[in-house]
Amino acid sequence: MKKILLTILSSSLALLSARADLIWYEGFNYPDGQIITNTTNWARHSGTGNDALVKNHKLEVAATGGVPVTRSDDIHRNFPTFTNTLTQIYASFTVNVTNFPNANGTYFAHFLNGSSTFYGKVFALTGNPGTSATNFTGLPGTFRLGTSGALNAPNKIFPVDLATNTDYQVVITYDPINQDSQLWLNPLSSGDASVTSGDTVTGTQQILQSFGTRQASSFGNFFCTISNMATATTFDEAATNVWSRTPVAPTIVYQPKGFSNFVGVAGSMSAVANGQSLGNLTYQWLQNGAPYSNPNGNSNVLSFPSPALSDTGDYTLVVGNPTTGLSATSAVAHVSITFAPIPPTITQQPTNTAVYSFQTATLHVAATGPGPIFYAWSYNSGPLGANAADDGAGNLTITDVETNNGTAGTYSCIVSNQYGAAPVSSNAVVSVIIPPAVSIAFLRSLVDTNYLATNSTTLYQATGTVTTFTNATTGNTASYYIQDGTAGVNIFVTGGQTFRPNQGDVVTFIGFQSSFQANLELEADPVNNPTTTYSIIATNAPLPAPKVIPYSLTNSRPATEAIMGSLVMLTNVYFGTNAGAVLSTNTAQNVTAYVVTNASGQPFTLSFASVDLDTGLQTLPSFAWTVSGPLVRSNNLVSVLVTRFADIVTDAPPAVTLGTSHPGGSSTLTWTAVPYSYAYSVLAATTVTGPYTPIASGLVFTNSLGSYTDPNGSAATKFYKVSSP
Repeated sequence: MKKILLTILSSSLALLSARADLIWYEGFNYPDGQIITNTTNWARHSGTGNDALVKNHKLEVAATGGVPVTRSDDIHRNFPTFTNTLTQIYASFTVNVTNFPNANGTYFAHFLNGSSTFYGKVFALTGNPGTSATNFTGLPGTFRLGTSGALNAPNKIFPVDLATNTDYQVVITYDPINQDSQLWLNPLSSGDASVTSGDTVTGTQQILQSFGTRQASSFGNFFCTISNMATATTFDEAATNVWSRTPVAPTIVYQPKGFSNFVGVAGSMSAVANGQSLGNLTYQWLQNGAPYSNPNGNSNVLSFPSPALSDTGDYTLVVGNPTTGLSATSAVAHVSITFAPIPPTITQQPTNTAVYSFQTATLHVAATGPGPIFYAWSYNSGPLGANAADDGAGNLTITDVETNNGTAGTYSCIVSNQYGAAPVSSNAVVSVIIPPAVSIAFLRSLVDTNYLATNSTTLYQATGTVTTFTNATTGNTASYYIQDGTAGVNIFVTGGQTFRPNQGDVVTFIGFQSSFQANLELEADPVNNPTTTYSIIATNAPLPAPKVIPYSLTNSRPATEAIMGSLVMLTNVYFGTNAGAVLSTNTAQNVTAYVVTNASGQPFTLSFASVDLDTGLQTLPSFAWTVSGPLVRSNNLVSVLVTRFADIVTDAPPAVTLGTSHPGGSSTLTWTAVPYSYAYSVLAATTVTGPYTPIASGLVFTNSLGSYTDPNGSAATKFYKVSSP
């Protein structure tokens, strides 16, 4: 295997300084051969083979009985000072591993107390899946380094995959006071990522006397070289004496390799990088030049747990050093994800769908598998009807859905490709929603605190009598009021130029609620929502009796909204300065408002639609006995909408003939009902000229033959008359 050296290694070493914190520097500048016979700096503390060898200024570390060599000597170099003090010592060296250790690895470098007890051990190990916190699954062709305080197994592993035939700087320290070790790889400073042992070191605190290396049979086939070694009492002195700190970009040691896989079959690819601040490097994967989210996070391994077709592409890895700002980009690795040669699989079943009459229903089925994929829909286990259209991509559109036109029913789909068919899809039932028939009072209850519609999608069916004489909006739409036995509401048809019911027609209307200028409407839009419909089911129905309202009605919003949209009547109406005004007429949508009063001067508003040809060009009188029309709202303006000029009654009502009798000391009034269209009351006074006051508060007789007994008896002569409110 070709040997790869980091460019950040210095090819030559500077002259050593005489700084006090450097204990010694070891360049292994000895003749090739046995180190303990070629120098007095190193001594053997275990073994008998005289086989701790130096070659090309590098110390070789191998296994006892291993391949390619057999070695056994364990050697160390003493510290000339610090022999009587508990001092934290740092050691730094360059390691290059050629042959892997066994899975569990073993320590090959360490600190010594004398020549018998070892601390701050450095381990080399390969992947070893298991349950222990120190086990790891390494990439093929990689190893890792770990450390322990004193255990013969690594307690903490540096979390970076390392490559063979590559130089790495190791910095290891042991603190005899805290009795733990700390390990760095390629650090630029002591603040770089590191691991610290957590195993319990038994025995008393020990004074460190030397640093050494070890060769053992437990290494398996392990072989490495060690060079540029230094020991010191500070991190900086130990590191700078063996490693350059000049910023250099990372390198990609093992390039990523692409792969081909089937959809859904897990895969992965990886790369191995080297560089300064090795534990701090960042890994950003790119797909076709764009950032790709790695499920492993900041990792040199990119996983595809369940790859899809969209994962196909060219991938690169950008390795960055946040400390120096330098980065390196890997070679391109191509990933190809294809379908397996199998029939398709349905991933989304069609579901039941309910729509209103004449609306469009859509069904969808989704499948994955090798293409092309074919979709064949069926209706009630047979061919599709004329209203169903299959787009060939799993979507089915059914128009004008009705219960009796071959659209409502059960649909299913067979999905197939060149390799076969998936099991037939689940059944999906298309059904028709029948809008509920409700009272108009119920519709008026579906409002918020501002009396605005709260639901503009649900359809409702209401039936009522048309109370307006003419269309109150522009010619291509329709606006009328209907009223049932509970309340009244405006019905509005978008594009309703053909809808022109007569006053007294009974209409069944299907629509959705809306609010226009705060006025509640039941709206139909047959073009965009064919389910919204209207039909005249009867003609010449009697109009609801208008409710006589006081001019002060608008002082109470709840009281006003309770009869909004219903027919109402104002009595004793004075037009004041509006008398003689001519009502305009044109084809534009425009409403004109006029303020009228009663005899007491209380105001109320009448409104006229300028498109109303029945009221157009009519002249307003000075006084009317009654004015009738639906009570309507336009934002903050409440008014009586007059759509027929005859609803402004200026003829005096017929006189009422009273009969009186005085049986048993009481006065009894009798009269024949006159066909008034409004209420009236009985008033009394002690003189003909009055003043007349109601005989009984709240007593009202309406269109009926009635009698009234004067509760005051016949003690005094009383005069009576009938008056509207």
